[in-house]
Amino acid sequence: SPEPFPYFTIEMETGTGKTYVYLRTVYELRKRYGFSKFIIVVPSIAIYEGVIKAEEITRSHFSSLYDNEPVTLIPYDGTRLSRVRNFATLTQTQVLILTIDAFNRASNNLYKPSERLPGERLPYQYVQETRPIVILDEPQSIDTTERARSAIRTLHPLLGFRYSATHRRSPNLAYRLTPVEAYRHNLVKKIQVIGLTAS
Repeated sequence: SPEPFPYFTIEMETGTGKTYVYLRTVYELRKRYGFSKFIIVVPSIAIYEGVIKAEEITRSHFSSLYDNEPVTLIPYDGTRLSRVRNFATLTQTQVLILTIDAFNRASNNLYKPSERLPGERLPYQYVQETRPIVILDEPQSIDTTERARSAIRTLHPLLGFRYSATHRRSPNLAYRLTPVEAYRHNLVKKIQVIGLTAS
C-alpha cells in the first residue's frame, strides 16, 4: 500500500560514501529549510555502530562546512528512554539512530510506559510529535515486511529518504550514481586485471 508520506530514493554504488551523503543531507536540510528532527533507521547492529563511528569521524568536518551548526546524534537504547524525550524536546538539530528491530514489535520498549518519561505519553508518541524526516539505510533489508513498514509509519514521518545501491523498489528516484559514474569520478577503487598467458 502507498505510504502516507513521500519517499525519495537515492541510489548510490557500494563504496561511494552513502553514509557521508545522508549525514550531509541532514545538515543541508537544516541549513536550507530549518528541519531539526531526523531518524536514521538501519537494518543491523553492525551498521548502527558504523554510522555512529562515521558521525564521530566527520563531526569536525561538518562543523567547519556548516558554521559550527550543532547537530547531535542520539543512539537509541531501549533501556535509556530519556534520550527519546531529549530528541523530541531539545531545540537544536537531533538525529536519532536505531535499528528496525528496536521498534518493529509491540513488545519493544518504544511502545511501553516508562517511569523515565513523565506524563501520559508513551515513548513513541514523543517521536510522533516531532514529525521527523526518516532516512532508511539499505531499505531493501528494512521495509521488506508489512510489520516493518507499519513500524516506520508509526513514527509519523514528514517524509523519507531511501539510500542504497540495490533497491528492490525505487519510489520517486531523486538521484542515481551509477557504477560508470562512480568510476569516472574516482569514487571507487579501480581494478587492474593482469592477463595470463599459457606457456
